Amino acid sequence: MGKLKSGWTRGTVIIIVAIGFLFAGIFVSNYFQAKAASGPSNHQKDNSINRAIAKGPSPETIIMDTTDAILEKERIQTLQEQAKIWRNKQEHVPEITTNDNTAAQPSNNEKETPPAKESDAAEQGQNRTEQQGNNKTVYLTFDDGPAPFSGDIIALLEKYQFKATFFMLDGNIRSYPDAVRLMVSKGETVGLHSVTHDVRKFYASADSVIAELTQNRNTLKEISGIDSYIMRTPYGSVPKMTAEYRKAVNDNGYIMWDWNIDSRDWDYKDSRYVSSVINQLTKMTNHNEPIVILLHERKETLAHLPALLDYLSKNGYEGKAIDSSMAPYQFKVR
Repeated sequence: MGKLKSGWTRGTVIIIVAIGFLFAGIFVSNYFQAKAASGPSNHQKDNSINRAIAKGPSPETIIMDTTDAILEKERIQTLQEQAKIWRNKQEHVPEITTNDNTAAQPSNNEKETPPAKESDAAEQGQNRTEQQGNNKTVYLTFDDGPAPFSGDIIALLEKYQFKATFFMLDGNIRSYPDAVRLMVSKGETVGLHSVTHDVRKFYASADSVIAELTQNRNTLKEISGIDSYIMRTPYGSVPKMTAEYRKAVNDNGYIMWDWNIDSRDWDYKDSRYVSSVINQLTKMTNHNEPIVILLHERKETLAHLPALLDYLSKNGYEGKAIDSSMAPYQFKVR
């Protein structure tokens, strides 16, 4: 009886010890696996993430974002330059490269004659070719306004007894309503120049062209009481105004005007734009279409506008505003 108990006790002890070693092995294995999972590699990974967050975006990412913005800006500038080159080819207008800020004098061969008399609107339309053949009437046009200094531009026009045409943006009309009303009260012509002035949005389709012009016209009518259909497209009609777009414009009664003298005030931003206008003007002695000068409502343009008006006035030019009876000047499409 004692031996049986003793044998049973030793066997039990052996089993218990074996089970104990088994559980101890499992515990130790799990311990080291858990430690390995949370060891130096993960700590190193966490530290790398924390350092990256602290440092912010990488220089490469910043460069990519900046490059995208620069490329977009260059794309718009390229569109402007392409349109300008196209227009110069159509009109054979030479590039102005002089840095001389002194206004050029008219050619000695230029024949000065008094401006033709203006009768009623119908007679003006019929005699337009003869009058322009004398080359003594100019049509100053100002884009992108109105602006806080529109009143100063109008005051100068009044001083020299000139009239002009203002192609205005929808948002600016709402921002400077008093300037618009002043233009109307002084006998200037008020016209349309789109809502967005964005190439991609305005020229997206024939519908987008008409939609922007219609909104622009309604705003102008609301502010000034004038229902004007005289308009100019952003950056001019070439090359974006397709045959479809032109038909839509005509079908809706809009009268589209371009220009044949680009002052390049948007480019020069100083007195060189005055020389640019005069140089082009003296080459148009035999021109038999309206002489339309492109200007912008810019502070730099205003600063040197007296010099241009002084030259025009002293040389016998008369500044008139465009009216709806006139056949519009438009870029030639080939």
